[in-house]
Formats: sequence, C-alpha cells, structure tokens
Amino acid sequence: MVVTLIVLILFAMQKYRVDELTDVFNTQYERLYSYAFRMTGNHDDTKDVLQNSFIKAFNNLEKFRGDSTLSTWLYRIVINECNRHFEKLKKLPVKIITENLNVSEQQFFESLEFEQKLDDQLVIDELRERCLFAFLKCVPKNQRVCFLLKNCLELSVEEIAEVMEMTLSNVKVTLFRGRKRLQELFYNRCNLIDPHNPCKCYLWIKYMKDHNYQLPNGYNQIRNERLKQKYFTNMSTLQKIDHLYTVENIISRSEFISQLQNLAISL
Repeated sequence: MVVTLIVLILFAMQKYRVDELTDVFNTQYERLYSYAFRMTGNHDDTKDVLQNSFIKAFNNLEKFRGDSTLSTWLYRIVINECNRHFEKLKKLPVKIITENLNVSEQQFFESLEFEQKLDDQLVIDELRERCLFAFLKCVPKNQRVCFLLKNCLELSVEEIAEVMEMTLSNVKVTLFRGRKRLQELFYNRCNLIDPHNPCKCYLWIKYMKDHNYQLPNGYNQIRNERLKQKYFTNMSTLQKIDHLYTVENIISRSEFISQLQNLAISL
C-alpha cells in the first residue's frame, strides 16, 4: 500500500513537471526560438535544437533538484545544445579577403560597382542575416551568450547571472564587452548602421556572383519595411544592433508545442 502510494506520488510529480516543462516552452517559445536561431543561423537547426532540448529536459526531469527555476534549468540545456552547432570565427570574411588582396575594406567595396535590382531583395535579406551571424561568430562565447540572453530571451541581469552561474558584476562587464565588440564589428562597415559605411549587401551579392559562390538561403528574416521606418534611423548604434538581432520565427508556437506534446507521448 505504501509502495503504491509512493509510486502514485512520484508519477503525479513527474506529470506535474512534464506539464510545467511544456508550459515553460509554451510561454517562452518566441524567445527560445529567437535565441536558437541566432546561435544556429537557420530555421531547420533551430527547430532541431529546441526539440532536442525538450527531449533532453524531459528525459532528465528526475535529475532536476529544484536548485534553480525550471526555466533557468531549461535555458542551460538550450544554451548547451546551441553551442554544439556554433563554430567560432577568428576573422570576418571581409577581413580575410581584403588582407589577401592587400587592400582596405573601403577600396574593396569601391571596386565592386553594381546596380541594385529589386529581384535581389530576397537575397539581400538572406545575406544580411548571414552577416549578422558572422559578427556573432567573432564574439567570445560568454559575451555572445549573455548578449543573446539579454536581447533574445529578454532576461534581466539577475536572471542571466543565475543561468550562467556568474556574479552580477561579471554579467554586467561581459554584456558591456559583448555589445562593444559587436559595435566595433559594425563600425565603419555596415551600411545599415550608417549609410556612409561602405559595406552594402548588394555589393556582396556582386562579389559572390562574380566568384561563383553559393548565394545564402534558409535565413528567411524579411524585415525591410521595418528597417526603413524612421525610428530606426533615429536609434543609437547599439539600439540599431539590438534591433537587427530581433527574430521573427516561421514556425508558429501552436504548431511547435503540438509537436512537443506528440514527442512527449512517444518518449
């Protein structure tokens, strides 16, 4: 009788935690999707990362001791799963190209004369996302993770400290350095940040076509009208960078949660 009662209690606790886990995914879905997309760079890997994270969390629920909130525990799983997809860049592609050509970035872009066509707009959108991904690849790991936890998951400094198991002062310093590093990468380079900068997406399309490089696809973050809005031009550089890293998911929350529930049933 006692054994049966214990089993029933454990079963009830497990079911409660599964429901709580699903609820965390449900309420945090857009933010988790945004974080995973920025770490993986495409929607297919984002979906895989979130599904794998849910499976790992589901299979290890009995190991969750409650030392932190369930959402904090889940964030760590998602971070670790994303890190498996992330390969750091030491230099941006444009730095490598210009160093090999022994020219400045300004000279490099001035040599690429190209008339922008409306038909190239989708490719431009895709290329912009590839550049944003490349910039992140040049940011040290903790700086990158803290920036995305703040920008994509919208966590407070205190919450980031708990997730990363860092002190508040370390989180503040790491966030500052991460945003400063991104600002340095954008500075005097990206035309979206400053129209006077030389690096324009359509110039990269010209370069890639001339050299028979595969044009980017799979990013699908079409936000041109939003980027053209007046308020974007009035933002500070850091605000523009934050804005560029926002994500619009292409898999609806209801669709994804339905898939998670089916996964939970099949596990």
